[in-house]
Amino acid sequence: MAKKVLLDIHSEPTYYTLIGLACHLRDYRLSYHLNKKLEFSFVKEQELCITLPGKQGYAGFSFFYYKDEDHQNAYCLIANRSESLILVPEMKQLDFVLLVEGEFKKNRKDGLIRCISTIPNVLTAFEIKLTDVKNYENILTDIELHLINVIKRKRG
Repeated sequence: MAKKVLLDIHSEPTYYTLIGLACHLRDYRLSYHLNKKLEFSFVKEQELCITLPGKQGYAGFSFFYYKDEDHQNAYCLIANRSESLILVPEMKQLDFVLLVEGEFKKNRKDGLIRCISTIPNVLTAFEIKLTDVKNYENILTDIELHLINVIKRKRG
């Protein structure tokens, strides 16, 4: 009898690391310090518009983007608050979340968190497990769609 072989035709899984930041800095000041300290080049992009579950309309969150070609990582610095709404309600104490797309080794992640913690007025920086965020799949989908639009605008 012939064996039936099933192929997984889905693309490679995408890896995400989520880092929470609590600080007394405005979004543009934090991105400036991250650029200076980490030698990144964050650029402010159009606000990330998300429909939050149980809320009417959209909420706009400040959004900065940097693509690290050397390590094949994309970094998104996103405000956790927009007027009266919170992007990650489980982490109300956070002011920003830093989403890293792509493989990210533990020693690089720990070094990044340590380096961010040394920035003046940053109170804390720590990794957030995606499974601790209730609607993380919806948020990731909205961020991916937003990034597609950002990249389209830059290309043409």
